Amino acid sequence: RMEEISSISDQREPQLEQGEIKNEQKLRSTVAEIRYSREGNATKGNTTAVKVSDLISLETRVFRTDDFEGSNITIVLVHQWSILGGSMMMMVGMARELVQRGYNTVVFNLRGVGGSSGTPTICGCDETADVEAVVRHIAEQHKGHKIYLVASSAGAPIAGTVLNRVDEIEGYIGIGYIFGVAAAFFFGGHYPGILWSNKRRLFINGSCDMFTSVCEYLCCWCMMCGPRKTHTIPGVGHFEMEGPSYDSYMVDLIDKFISGEEIPAGGYGCVWCLPTSCCSTCLLGVFAAIIIGILASLSYL
Repeated sequence: RMEEISSISDQREPQLEQGEIKNEQKLRSTVAEIRYSREGNATKGNTTAVKVSDLISLETRVFRTDDFEGSNITIVLVHQWSILGGSMMMMVGMARELVQRGYNTVVFNLRGVGGSSGTPTICGCDETADVEAVVRHIAEQHKGHKIYLVASSAGAPIAGTVLNRVDEIEGYIGIGYIFGVAAAFFFGGHYPGILWSNKRRLFINGSCDMFTSVCEYLCCWCMMCGPRKTHTIPGVGHFEMEGPSYDSYMVDLIDKFISGEEIPAGGYGCVWCLPTSCCSTCLLGVFAAIIIGILASLSYL
């Protein structure tokens, strides 16, 4: 039954109206939570609380490999926008598969979600402190571990802000990073951290993302400095990538990236690979990139 609900949810994405987006993400989070609650304790990870401040503590789960200390890589997964119903339950599927690949993983609820105290913010400004607190907690508890950030949707810009704040962070994987013009009004302040980082980054997006067009995405990708990779999935939308049917696909890319293997560009991996039908929107993409850059700069003045 859970698979049927998830499949129906994936098929609905092209018909989504603006007012349905919040319900759509909450549906996915609920489905993930039901799956999680039905499974045995052995697969649920170890629960802990990470303190951000005297008023804020975060519900956190750690999934360990059989050789936790021997595996010196820990992946911290950051969930989608709290305002639209995002929660750590939507990242648990990938976390478990990554453990099977030999990586320790951590999932947690940002402030105001699930068992985490506090109140979520619209632009995710305070949530950057949540991500940083979890990363520093792992770095302090497990000296010598290399940390990678894996973040989805609105969680991607939030996590990207933290990329340069902690030395132990080795790299970053953003799934469905939202670079669209409308999104820039909410998350533009997070863009400098990811655009001008010298750490390794991988961006995974769908060619039918409803928030960021291929042109907008590639224009912003070309503005970045430092080592970076991109992978575009043809014919896939934003919410579809968040579904459990794509967990294994994402884990494969994450594993290749961390291992230093070549990442295939996917559907439209560079501006020269754009289809002819997209040429008419290239100017809009360039304009969007300029607007995003201005917003990002102004937010840090």
